[in-house]
Amino acid sequence: MNIATLKVNGDDDALADIRDGLPAEPDGSWQKGDVRPDGRVRIDSGFYVSLGTDKNPDKLLKQVRSFLAECTARGIHFERSDVAAELRISFTVDDPSKPTPTLDFLLADLALLVETGISLSITA
Repeated sequence: MNIATLKVNGDDDALADIRDGLPAEPDGSWQKGDVRPDGRVRIDSGFYVSLGTDKNPDKLLKQVRSFLAECTARGIHFERSDVAAELRISFTVDDPSKPTPTLDFLLADLALLVETGISLSITA
């Protein structure tokens, strides 16, 4: 299954402002000082928002585009000094004999990520 998640971390006050305006509720969160699964201590607070899941990469990107468009319409931007945001897209290959799925970002998609201050991470 292909999954798109937004990870946002930073200052507690800034996170509260962003969280209040998001078009979806966070799926998970952490606080500064919490112990990570690897045993290290978190240096800031943050949360995750699931943007979508779909076997079809094009449908997944459509869900991502919709979420980002809604954020833009609500005036939510992440290019603040007290916040970092990362769009994480993970896709899987169920059968090695099948071709690897492709994610076809449009220039407009990449421009929107830059305009809203979101970095991009893609893993397989």
